Amino acid sequence: MDAQLCNGIHIFMPGDFIIKRTLSFIFTLIAFLPLQCIASENIRVAILDDQKTVTLTSATTLAGPGLQSPRSEKKMVFSPAAVGNRPVRIRSVGELTRVNGKGYRGWVELRKKRNGRILVINELDIEDYLKGVIASEIPNDWEFEALKAQAVAARSYALYQKRSAGNRSWHILATVSSQVYNGSSGERSNAVRAVQETKGTVLVYQEKIIPAFFHSNCGGHTENAAELWGIDAPYLKGVDCECQGIVANGSWEKRVALSTVAQVMRRLGYRLSGISDMAIGGITPAGRVKEVAVRSAGRTTLVSGETLRAALGNTVNPSVFFELELSEGEAVFSGRGNGHGVGLCQWGAKEMAQRGYDYKAILSHYYPGAVLRK
Repeated sequence: MDAQLCNGIHIFMPGDFIIKRTLSFIFTLIAFLPLQCIASENIRVAILDDQKTVTLTSATTLAGPGLQSPRSEKKMVFSPAAVGNRPVRIRSVGELTRVNGKGYRGWVELRKKRNGRILVINELDIEDYLKGVIASEIPNDWEFEALKAQAVAARSYALYQKRSAGNRSWHILATVSSQVYNGSSGERSNAVRAVQETKGTVLVYQEKIIPAFFHSNCGGHTENAAELWGIDAPYLKGVDCECQGIVANGSWEKRVALSTVAQVMRRLGYRLSGISDMAIGGITPAGRVKEVAVRSAGRTTLVSGETLRAALGNTVNPSVFFELELSEGEAVFSGRGNGHGVGLCQWGAKEMAQRGYDYKAILSHYYPGAVLRK
């Protein structure tokens, strides 16, 4: 069998070769192939959920398996009934596919959910996906080494999520619940170059891709994942960080009515009426709030600081690095930092890049013990 692999390279496998020697030869040859010859892998991103209708458009032609051929439509509108009980896969011929006006590379898949609404999944090459992520997560005009560090962290996080997805129809969300992905509209020149220059590079620990969490700024010290989420991993231990020296709005104060806090906690399933008192119930070694003690009708309820922060909203309570007091019917949160504080601190990466550190040193600092692999 004579098979051309790439750039004129051929392998010839006579039928009487011993299988082990043949496989060894193939793997050795692949190791020396140019990088562009080695296939990447796709990722499935849930970009829209619970949609009543979905409109797909193209500057050229929309096509896909199961559609009548030839098909010349440049616009198709799908209701749940039009999707039916089997997934519909469509892509634009030679152009971006626009989903409700936003452009995406690769395939667009529509699935009818049990609740009668539509779930939209974008399936595309992981490197093309990252081009729409990086500038959505970190400013495109920041130091280039910080952008490269973000690219490796985002690639690692996405592939970890893919390998953990099980039988789920999608691998990762396009929102802050995973990492923000804006399709082609999120692509920016420096961010795209950062993806290209780190192509295929991931963070691993004991040869397994790690969940490379990241956040905006840590307030001066990143957090142990074990303290917040029970993930006891050496590469997610807290480290010192100099982000506070350059971060915009490094300190903040937020005021929330106690009635709003009570309403939020009831939505979380806690049975309480009016709140008479609130206090910090415990802190991590780095100083973040582990629990908040809420007093209501003579009873004290403990709620996780991170749970309360997420329920109140990240703009209302940017991080759990705060002090708490009550004033005139309001809970007053005075703190610093923005985000959960685990893993890469984006402002810290910027500060390190300004001091001349490259992306490898930045990643080594924020993910201690993890190493880079192609």
